[in-house]
Amino acid sequence: MLFWDVDTQADFIYPDGKLYVPGAERIVVNLKALTDCAAEHGILIISSACAHRPGDPEFTKYPPHCLAGTPGQQKIPETRLSNALTIPNRPADLPRDLAGYQQIILEKQQLDVFSNPNTEFLLEKLGRIREVILYGVVTEICVSYAARGLMRRGYPISVVSDAVRHVDELEARSFFEETMRSGGKLIETSELISSLARWPAA
Repeated sequence: MLFWDVDTQADFIYPDGKLYVPGAERIVVNLKALTDCAAEHGILIISSACAHRPGDPEFTKYPPHCLAGTPGQQKIPETRLSNALTIPNRPADLPRDLAGYQQIILEKQQLDVFSNPNTEFLLEKLGRIREVILYGVVTEICVSYAARGLMRRGYPISVVSDAVRHVDELEARSFFEETMRSGGKLIETSELISSLARWPAA
């Protein structure tokens, strides 16, 4: 099992963020519960994180946000683990052994995490993954890009429905329906944590 945390960064989550997702602060308690659960059971978290530069093409559609090195670009504390590896959005040599990391952060400058040239290779290095647990923001935008990319590559996914937040409710609902039609699942935070209670602590 693998947890996949999408763009839980200050500029999206906090009301004073540069591209605040209305209501996103209300899922923070569940985001923290998922992070703590992963740490307790030794489940790796892959986190995507926007790391924009001035003039990025995305800024023709959205206001500037998550500029690399700014406070708004940082992951919120509730989804950040201390033993993390950050992989930049450029070809990079990955460590031979990834087992020592609790969290791997994939930086990106586009909506799709698979635009980072290391994403595909990282998944290959991790080997067979039985299930990807997906959550974060925005449900119908970057979460959906990650979900579709993973499903196209044959990874079974479960979306944590109360640990995502949308901008457009109808589009989000459409994404949930598409996910289930494609063989994915919807799960709630408490249900997932209860199912993992039988796992030994790491």
